[in-house]
Amino acid sequence: MLLRAVGRQMTSVIRQQTAIRNIALTRSVLGGGHDHHHEPQPVYIPKPGSLSWSLCGSPHTKSAHPFEPYKPDVGSFIGAAVFIGLTVFAVLFKTDTFKKDDGHHHGHHVKHSEPKEEHHHEETKHVPQTEPQGTVENRQPEEVLSAREAPAAVEDPVPTTSKQEWEKQASESADTKSVDLDENPSQEATEKPRLPEEVLAARDAPSAVEEPVPSTSKSAQEEGASVSKEENSSLHCEYVIIGSGTAAYYASLAIRAKQAEAKVLMIGEEPDLPYNRPPLSKELWWYGDETAVSKLDYTSLSGKKRDIFYEVEGFFVSPEDIRKAPHGGVALLRGKKAVKICAEDKKVILEDGTTIGYDKVLIATGIRPKKEKVFEDASEEAKEKITYYHYPNDFKRVERGLADKSVQKLTVIGNGLLASELAYSIKRKYGDKVEVHQVFEQKHPAEDILPTHLARKSFDAIKKSGVDIRPEQKVEGVRKCCKNVVLKLSDGSELRSDLVIVATGEEPNSEIIEASGFKLDEKQGGVKADKYLKVSENVWAAGAIATFDDDVLGQRRISSWENAQVSGRLAGENMATAGASQKAFWYQPSFFTKFAPHLHINAVGQCDSSLETVTVYAEPDGENPLEKAVVFYKSKENGNVVGVLLVNVFGPSLDVARRIIDDRKRVDEYKEIAKLFPLYEPPKVEEETKEKSP
Repeated sequence: MLLRAVGRQMTSVIRQQTAIRNIALTRSVLGGGHDHHHEPQPVYIPKPGSLSWSLCGSPHTKSAHPFEPYKPDVGSFIGAAVFIGLTVFAVLFKTDTFKKDDGHHHGHHVKHSEPKEEHHHEETKHVPQTEPQGTVENRQPEEVLSAREAPAAVEDPVPTTSKQEWEKQASESADTKSVDLDENPSQEATEKPRLPEEVLAARDAPSAVEEPVPSTSKSAQEEGASVSKEENSSLHCEYVIIGSGTAAYYASLAIRAKQAEAKVLMIGEEPDLPYNRPPLSKELWWYGDETAVSKLDYTSLSGKKRDIFYEVEGFFVSPEDIRKAPHGGVALLRGKKAVKICAEDKKVILEDGTTIGYDKVLIATGIRPKKEKVFEDASEEAKEKITYYHYPNDFKRVERGLADKSVQKLTVIGNGLLASELAYSIKRKYGDKVEVHQVFEQKHPAEDILPTHLARKSFDAIKKSGVDIRPEQKVEGVRKCCKNVVLKLSDGSELRSDLVIVATGEEPNSEIIEASGFKLDEKQGGVKADKYLKVSENVWAAGAIATFDDDVLGQRRISSWENAQVSGRLAGENMATAGASQKAFWYQPSFFTKFAPHLHINAVGQCDSSLETVTVYAEPDGENPLEKAVVFYKSKENGNVVGVLLVNVFGPSLDVARRIIDDRKRVDEYKEIAKLFPLYEPPKVEEETKEKSP
């Protein structure tokens, strides 16, 4: 490289000087001279570099003529040659290019702390990369690494020392090493001198990644193996969430929003990714096509294709890799059930015995379908025709049966929102192709929420859509007959169906709460939490499993989707900012349902039909078939509005209802407060008449 650089410099000088001569010759031929006042001054061309190339002459001596280029001295070339020679000599001397300097090849890597014996040097003088025997094991770890990384462009000859001579020399070195160990007790005392083939193997080993020098101590190896085994036997994560539903998902987002590199592990009993449950009884039936049964997707009113899953598979980090994730992430452990939380040890125990450590844990186990004894006592053949509707696989089973026409008679058991939605949604999609029955013990659908007059209208609306309603009927027996299942009702009649959907209610997944020793709310069934959704030290709860303190409405447990989202976000934020700032639950969640073509219901707050209610209807509109109404639910203690239900009323009405509940004021004139909602249209014709009148 140096010779090439010098050659380029010399070539540049010659070319520049030749160019200057050509310029001068051309000017003299054309008759130009330095006395001509119009002649421009020649361009100055600097010399290449500032280094003097001459040892014997004066290269900068110029002619007497002001613009005649000077003639370089022969001494300049001699000086350049001498400089090149000295440079080459210095390079050869310093780098030992031809491998003739035995003691300097590794001189900058190894500390020569021991004198070399003469006979020893003679035996190893043909091995330039091998130190005197007995000094290999005296290196410090960083010296051994340096020796391993040294370049080996030319392969060294194998030493001719025999094995017996090697062992003899090693024993001599051991005496010297014992003295060093007394001065440096931290050095490994149990190391053994390595044989020549061992040294060559270590020297030829690849060194792309530096690794610490392995210890030859047996006890150290056993200790390292035990530590590695212990690390692999259990998993630890900074944030652990028990559950993989809506509350768990939004809690993980809130944690990551507050701590960008947080590591979150969700433990889900279900095999699916976190998903949105409400479309299972509404949108998938209303707007789903033939791909809905496999992809669980539908086309929304905006024309966009959507599915029920919150994230794709690639969003989640592998549970085995979450601890090593450099920027954190969210891991999902699917198909695993957590059975106990050891709060004192900060550990979660799974059903298969796996132990997972945590710093903070969130309980978000949610709810499950309520089992009915009459169906549990049925025969195994009859149970094959019965499904408790709750999970995505339940939707797939029902939809496949309806699509391939193996299910033509369907019976829905229950009068709640889920049962009513399913009966209406299935009939809406398949019409006369399927016979839908709805059986329940109560008088009207959703009568635990709706006041009696609205419950009656709901009954009529569902029946009008084509559903055969069997009110005040209890299922007393279940049996299999041919390809059908036969239900025996309390009035003595029998109802034959191809498939039975049971949607009689729900119950919280509270086994882990009882096993962990946390307090259960006897009335509502959830785990008791404060207004910050905190259960105990480093333990929080969110979603339908949490019974928390509401400053406005008192102790509550809410099963709606919006509550799962809001409480999950709040719990996650409080977990991430614990010790710094905590936020109390303040938002009143709402819910939406539709079980008739002209019956859209939105509700917020405590909507319980056992409370006193006041309903304000809008004036009938012949052009608009939707009947609008606002229902106010009054507290038993002080008469304040604790809940608002909207029938076919949209816009910002839910926010207005939340404000009324949060104000905690007694309402006397409900017609006046109902004007806050879009029930009444202003008299536009009269206003236009007044504007035109003079």
